[in-house]
Amino acid sequence: MGNPRTLSAVYRASDKMTAIAITDTPVVGGVADVLQLVTAPVPRPSRHQVAIQLVASSMHVDEVYAAQGTALGRFFGPKDVSAASPYLMGSSVSGVVVAVGREVTRFKVGDEVIVIPNERGDSGSWATYRCVEQNYVMLKPPTLSHVEAAAATLSGCVAWGAIKIAQVEVGEHCLVVGASGAIGSLMVQFLKSKGAHVTGVCSGANAGLVNALGADDTIDYKHTDFGAQGRSTYDKVFDLVGGREVETAAYRTLKRKGRFITIVGPVRHIGERKLSWIELLLGVGHIVWRSIASRVWGPRYQFVASLPRHNAYAAMLSIAKHKIRSPIEAEIPFDLLEIQAAIKTLMSHRTRGRIVINFEADKQPGQTAIRSSSEMHLSGSFCQNNTQINQDMERL
Repeated sequence: MGNPRTLSAVYRASDKMTAIAITDTPVVGGVADVLQLVTAPVPRPSRHQVAIQLVASSMHVDEVYAAQGTALGRFFGPKDVSAASPYLMGSSVSGVVVAVGREVTRFKVGDEVIVIPNERGDSGSWATYRCVEQNYVMLKPPTLSHVEAAAATLSGCVAWGAIKIAQVEVGEHCLVVGASGAIGSLMVQFLKSKGAHVTGVCSGANAGLVNALGADDTIDYKHTDFGAQGRSTYDKVFDLVGGREVETAAYRTLKRKGRFITIVGPVRHIGERKLSWIELLLGVGHIVWRSIASRVWGPRYQFVASLPRHNAYAAMLSIAKHKIRSPIEAEIPFDLLEIQAAIKTLMSHRTRGRIVINFEADKQPGQTAIRSSSEMHLSGSFCQNNTQINQDMERL
């Protein structure tokens, strides 16, 4: 990455930076087509912020939804986008601190850090630099590369939050629907670390990967209805896909005192189109009604709405202790054509693990590093000193 003092000096001397942004409001499904490589002002940290030079940023489908104004993008997405006021894409950050605000006490120039996703949906990571409030920054695990850390952060937060809500106990039988995805792959490993018996629902092509991550069994959803296994098969079902058909199938297999935990809700791929207000209210109403009614009749219905900052440090400590690995399906350079192609792959909902932008990779358009499950890169764990992580947990 280079000498921290040199990096900081270059940052201070720079007025402009390269970024990837949208400069016009995209149609739904058309974000990749309106992406532009732009020159933007270099951000400067406020008194509580940290300025970070990007090394890696993982790509999330929710970032695309935000840009096109669907799902939560209806509330947090860009407004009044234009060439004069571009919307910089990206939320994930792994990089090096190049400057700190005058009241920042937890970080210094040269620290290698990652950013915890915030509840406001802030963006701007597909750029050379980004400034972030210090409360959403933590030290990068020392034995993870920047690419590996970027891949694991959001997935780890979401998966850990779901498991915490589910109150998984040793020996319980758990089903993970969407086990080969970015969140599911970590979910499988977290559950195994807690002593659960894990069955992963995925395609037959991805069964090898899911088994390698620790699953005891796999079900090929293309050929087998997991709901046909009968009542009282599972204690917990984790839904990472969404849709009422998944919920219906899950309830056919859950024990009476079991739990259905969903991170999506009743609408599958909720950001694929812009829902009407009636559809949105019906979806929310379904979640509220099922959450209340299931307390009486069971099995329990639980929608995961915990904030990443409440789970980040605990998730990272579990990764350290249990050597959790995050699959990285594609590692691409910071290049417009590569990112446009990666967005289209991401929107297929068939990726295994994360697609990660590596800002230090050579720019070779058309040479995107898509890996098979047998070649897929798996992140290691950090087992060194976790003193600051523990201290940060105490502050939450």
